[in-house]
Amino acid sequence: MFGSSNGNNTARTVRRAALAVIVLALTSLVSVGLAQTKPGSVVRIGLGADARTMIPMTIVDETTYVQLQNMFDPLLIRQRPSMALSPNLAVSWKYTDPQTLILDLRHGVKFQNGDPFTAKDVVFTMHYIQNAANKSEYAARYAEVDKITALNDYTVEIHTKDPFPVLLDRLSEFLVMPADYFQKVGADGFRKHPVGTGAYEFVSHTPDQQLVLKANPNYWRGAPDIQQVVFKYIPEFSSRLAGLLTGELDIVKDIPPRSIPTVNASGTAKVEEITSSRINYIALVNLKPGPMQNELVRQAMNYAVNVPLLIKSILDGHGTQVAGALPSTSACQDTSLKPYPYDPEKAKALIKQAGYDPSKLVFTLDTPNGRYPKDKQVAEAIAAQLSQIGITVHVRVNEWGTHLDRIVHHNTGAMFLLGWGPNFTAQNVIQPLFQKGWTYSGFTDPQLEQLIPQAVKVVDPTQSCKDWTQIQQLIYQKAPWIFLWQQHDIYGVSNKVAWTPRADELDWMYEAKWVGK
Repeated sequence: MFGSSNGNNTARTVRRAALAVIVLALTSLVSVGLAQTKPGSVVRIGLGADARTMIPMTIVDETTYVQLQNMFDPLLIRQRPSMALSPNLAVSWKYTDPQTLILDLRHGVKFQNGDPFTAKDVVFTMHYIQNAANKSEYAARYAEVDKITALNDYTVEIHTKDPFPVLLDRLSEFLVMPADYFQKVGADGFRKHPVGTGAYEFVSHTPDQQLVLKANPNYWRGAPDIQQVVFKYIPEFSSRLAGLLTGELDIVKDIPPRSIPTVNASGTAKVEEITSSRINYIALVNLKPGPMQNELVRQAMNYAVNVPLLIKSILDGHGTQVAGALPSTSACQDTSLKPYPYDPEKAKALIKQAGYDPSKLVFTLDTPNGRYPKDKQVAEAIAAQLSQIGITVHVRVNEWGTHLDRIVHHNTGAMFLLGWGPNFTAQNVIQPLFQKGWTYSGFTDPQLEQLIPQAVKVVDPTQSCKDWTQIQQLIYQKAPWIFLWQQHDIYGVSNKVAWTPRADELDWMYEAKWVGK
């Protein structure tokens, strides 16, 4: 008890003096803490398009995924530089038989609202994907999973209909949602305020303008160095580049090759480049009656396009030509395949052999603008090259969301430009892109429809590669695409930020450090 009924002035004086010392000490501690906090530490990333949803595992779109992955964690993650699968929310795993996978989950992880991460959240997320009412574009990727069970709070059992060797790879994209919170607020509530276990927490989302995130101080890996991340949506690349050079943006992807010297000489930013696992291609759609249903016409399209010239003249050499459907990062890539040579005379001969007059062929080529390196210019150059053998190609330029919607609903022309990645397995490229009924496929073929479902079940690595090699050779012959290149990702990065891009394209800001003053 302080003081006494007889009013001891000396005691009160001592107490006041002691209190003043305590306040001064606390003030000094707070001042020291503030002095140690990094000023600024806000990274602004310029993107060409908005995230298409705030609910993970709903829409297959890398622009959406890289934003959500800063708020949510996958079960497994690829460790750079090898890109080998490594523990994340799942710390270990084992197969008890070819169709049963056991996952041991990380203890002590919490969602950003304080809910503990447990096995029921993994089960809930899988059920969300597989529930047809949610219209998840990931559903086909997990269709082989016929049962998922929480054996206890930190152990999950996944059973598949058949052997499913690519399951672990799929779990590296599997962003876990909190079961209790989602069921409490519903899809609309979750969309307005998503909650994950990731390094950054949701602050606000202004459609078609920006997504603002703040550092999660309780992140299980440790608090991020960057305190705030803002994804700003700027469709015009010239505006994104200008923002980088003026310091209004800190990270911008797909710097035009000819702008590299400008960025490096700016004094405000530098270029960071990596060979991506993404492939760029022109899909030759055969789902509707027309010339593209003829294999000879599709082969002719490949002979008529001078891919090395496109890489040299438009990309300034920043692209690696591919001969078939897989990039060099994919397991089982068939390196014996050689790119179609540029041979316009052979192209014309094949079209005539197919029973068509090249001068009477008219196609529409759909392309985005600013999603991939020089995508619109590439589409226009391909149209110009095809015109040299008499084919008329109308290039239709789409906003990114519109472009994806056209592909998903099969409302494109006979040709469309797309990039696919990240790619580390043959199945993750071939199965979704060369089978009818998959979200982004524009092609079907009876032989492929028979061989692909068989190949996905093969567990033995040697036999699996033999099967995927056979399929790649068939794809090469069937020519469902104009095979273009493995993309080089060229980023402009502010001198205030220490960060290097990843081959799997994750703009994971937890790996970034603030070096500005």
